[in-house]
Amino acid sequence: MADKREVASEEEQAEHWDSSDQSLLSATLAATPTQLIAWLEEALQLAYATGALKPRRFITKEEWDAMGKSAR
Repeated sequence: MADKREVASEEEQAEHWDSSDQSLLSATLAATPTQLIAWLEEALQLAYATGALKPRRFITKEEWDAMGKSAR
């Protein structure tokens, strides 16, 4: 059965959303996949630059295989 969602009336939506929230939602929904990827890349660059994320290193096949054996 399909999920039926009720659409809030404009008055009800206005109670919970201000114009900046609505603008952000509209811009997000209108963004192309290329724009979304560009935004994600910029967010990751910022996170790495500020230290919020730490760079990861690739693991070797041997390390990967060893992780699988230890889980058994």
